[in-house]
Amino acid sequence: MTNLLFLCSRNRLRSPTAEQVFANRPGVETASAGLAPDAEEPCSADPGSSPG
Repeated sequence: MTNLLFLCSRNRLRSPTAEQVFANRPGVETASAGLAPDAEEPCSADPGSSPG
């Protein structure tokens, strides 16, 4: 299983789009997050938490 995390500033367009483009590929698990504090889905410093 390959895990892909797509990041952009606010997680409103670029990273969610990339997540959806790759989501249906076999053997690939995707998530997206934003780096800005006001991101729709903020990136966490905790590697155990999964964005999205």
